[in-house]
Amino acid sequence: MVNGGDIMKIDKKLINATMFAAMLLGASITTQNAKADNLSNQTNDDDPATSTISKTKVYNGFETTTDQKNDQPESQIQTDDQTDGQKNNTASNNSQTQATDQVTKDENQTTDQTATTTNNSTDQFKPQNDYYDYVNHKWQTSTDVSKTKANSGAILTTQNSVDQQVQQKFYDYLNGTEHTTDPTMQKALNFYNLMLSQKYQSMDDFSKDAVDNIMDTVNTIDSLQDVNDLSDHLNQLFQAGVTLPFGMKVDIDQNNPKLRALYFYGGSPVLLTSAGDLNQYNEQSQETLGKFLTSAGVNFDAVAEIMKNTKQFDQILTQYQTPTDVQTDLYQQGYTGSGIRRLNDYLPVNYLNFEDLSAFVDMDKFVDQTVGETPGYIFEMTPSFYNNINKIINPDNFQKMKSWMVANYVLDNAAFMNDLAGDFPTVEGETSTDFNQRFAYYLTKKAFANEFSKYFGDVLLTKESKNAVTDMANQLVSAYKTEIQQSSWLSAQGKQAALDKLNNIKVNIGYPTDSYSYYDRIAVPSSGNFYSVFKQLIDGAEYQPYLDYDKPVDRTEWGNISSLKANAQYYPTRNAIYVGTGFIQSPFFDVNQTDSQNYGGLGSIIGHELSHAFDGTGSLYDSNGLFDSWWTAQDLETFNQKYQQMINDFDGKTFLGVPISGEQTVNENLADSAGFDVDELALQQKGGANWQQFFDSYATINRYNYYTESKNSVDWFNNQQLVAKDVHAPFPMRVNTNLANNDLFAKVYHLKAGDGMWIDPDQRFSFWS
Repeated sequence: MVNGGDIMKIDKKLINATMFAAMLLGASITTQNAKADNLSNQTNDDDPATSTISKTKVYNGFETTTDQKNDQPESQIQTDDQTDGQKNNTASNNSQTQATDQVTKDENQTTDQTATTTNNSTDQFKPQNDYYDYVNHKWQTSTDVSKTKANSGAILTTQNSVDQQVQQKFYDYLNGTEHTTDPTMQKALNFYNLMLSQKYQSMDDFSKDAVDNIMDTVNTIDSLQDVNDLSDHLNQLFQAGVTLPFGMKVDIDQNNPKLRALYFYGGSPVLLTSAGDLNQYNEQSQETLGKFLTSAGVNFDAVAEIMKNTKQFDQILTQYQTPTDVQTDLYQQGYTGSGIRRLNDYLPVNYLNFEDLSAFVDMDKFVDQTVGETPGYIFEMTPSFYNNINKIINPDNFQKMKSWMVANYVLDNAAFMNDLAGDFPTVEGETSTDFNQRFAYYLTKKAFANEFSKYFGDVLLTKESKNAVTDMANQLVSAYKTEIQQSSWLSAQGKQAALDKLNNIKVNIGYPTDSYSYYDRIAVPSSGNFYSVFKQLIDGAEYQPYLDYDKPVDRTEWGNISSLKANAQYYPTRNAIYVGTGFIQSPFFDVNQTDSQNYGGLGSIIGHELSHAFDGTGSLYDSNGLFDSWWTAQDLETFNQKYQQMINDFDGKTFLGVPISGEQTVNENLADSAGFDVDELALQQKGGANWQQFFDSYATINRYNYYTESKNSVDWFNNQQLVAKDVHAPFPMRVNTNLANNDLFAKVYHLKAGDGMWIDPDQRFSFWS
């Protein structure tokens, strides 16, 4: 994964507006949200549409007219009872000659480590024709996704296992069979019991409390008397998650990457487009806003006034800002990743000059209350807003600003509440007691997500495993240096710049050690207003960067990245990768697996994440995570040719009837290719490779079964939408395309022209060579 959390608020409002309105009116919401950024795209559809079309067997995303049968002997394929968590030695079993255990450094000798297949295998299931299917077909056909009505795969199974381990440990603490002395975990246990005391029997019960608390904040906004009153309460509103007429975030100081700095941007339109015109999306948002306020008891005339004032303030924001700055406002307001969405270098402004820009807002008081000190300078991301701040924020516009803040707050909470409902699956036939307990754990895990990540990330990861993965990552970085140094197209200047960036990548393994001091500021009572405490904890996580403002930049901080997700990420604005406990699990990694299996598994993922530092997005940022392209002109020209070649390799391919966009998936495909090459080199440098196990492990960790009960049904359509929107190509395509371009794979499996996995050597893609 790359650029995790790059989701704009404007888009979330579009998606969630109608659903949240329905929830407020008592409708049942049972759909599961799909995270397009996540490697593990999962859907659960409890109400698939019936279809009169006869059911079609789906086989790796491609239709077949008959039920395909694997004619391979049982020794060549995975057994029925083999699970995602078990070691996979398929490729090295009796059906093949065992690859030699020792790899010589002489590349010419790799041809001795080849694999053969038995004579009775069908052409369809030879590794030379479709390697992904050769390894995974038995699992693919034996995994009954029709029972769960959900996609299945190594990532999803691993995630489920981690979730169950965490939940069991938490319940052991609740039941007293185990004990913890961690004060924040104790607070989480108290929070769970507070939630149980609410005796919620459905999402509707919870939604009613949520509406009451949302209206408390709406009334706080409405009670503001004038612009001076607003100025006095800016920090209070900011901590409560209210969108202010101006924005402020903390990120790396572009003038000194060892320090943190404040970045200011402007307000963005919420009901109108950046051009000040209505469109269908805005009408949906207005409908949600209106339904919420009227259902909460606000009279029709007051709602109409709020709508009118909000649109008028939207028009003011677009009138006094350049279109570019309005777009920047939207990007920053909607960006949910760490810090700012850095798209440029920004204007440094002396703080003493900046604090005097507004005649009506005490900016210095707000900054002091928020970060606790006076900076020497700040950065203006949208200069036109601050050049016109007194035309935007003034007494004449006060009522319009209040309405605009109300509209933002309601719609922000619409998105939040819909996410809560969408991520919480419905269990048919569940008793009210069971619902309350399950929902209590779900909300506790949400409210204490960072504590769970820190605490259970440590509990579930042995020191031995953490050290072994750290050693693997160091081996991969070392191999990457060789790849860059031996690049056939990078100039000497380009190699040095790439090495500088590589050497400064911070590799974070396991779990955070962040303080998360916001937990200390929030009390959990034994009784009382549950939702208020819940929202304080959620908003507190967003406020943590301001508490850390005076600390030096620390790229070991995880922030809101969860270590318990079966996922890994590279953040270009931190030049850091994160590989959490959730991914340091079998089959991706196990200290009892061979190096070949571990490098083919988690090693390929670490290589992938390292390679994001050099893809079309990552290469725009320097070794400190600042927006500064380091390509020479000639290197950039060659890079663009490589980029286009990778686009062409995937354009035109289809999966589940969906055309794959080479341009949309290019960064992930580049990371796959470059990462796998460096992973191979790292294992070769380490020695003792079994290449069959290596390739087999790579295909195993990428296995994925899409739930498609029948063609043209709702679940078929949902998976088509996932494939169409995902920045990752489908797993079978990723595996086979990557291996087909790999010279060593071709040698090990004796590929020849006419084989399904064959690509002419001079047409194979290799990023660095």
